[in-house]
Amino acid sequence: MQKIRTLLFPALTLCFLLVMGGFFLGRRSVGGVLLTTQHPAPPGTETQSPASGETHDRALSPAPEAAASCFDAQGRLELNRASLDELMTLPGIGEARAKLILDYRAENGPFQSASDLMRVRGIGEGIFGKLRDLIYVEDCHENTDH
Repeated sequence: MQKIRTLLFPALTLCFLLVMGGFFLGRRSVGGVLLTTQHPAPPGTETQSPASGETHDRALSPAPEAAASCFDAQGRLELNRASLDELMTLPGIGEARAKLILDYRAENGPFQSASDLMRVRGIGEGIFGKLRDLIYVEDCHENTDH
């Protein structure tokens, strides 16, 4: 009985460390960018959490009509058509920076390349490095409806 007690604490400690290690490793990002598959729901739609019954203003996955949104098949966001809510889904972009992006776009016209995002006040190489693989700019010559 004494031997079981002396082994129980180290065994429980080891189990705890393994569980916590798996939790934190599971939350790691790839290349410093936290990957997500969540996209905002189209304006005016709401979702309900099955567990709590609370109503949320964002969907956990894109609705069929959201496929026509500013996200491409790889989940990248097109900068020249993105809305405030869509911009806010990007890591490091909160409401204030999203508004600055929209203001820059309104004053200077569409972005010519994704790296033009660094011209927006408050977005430097560090933030752009996190966003580089999550954004794109559609070629203006390919799509003339912009």
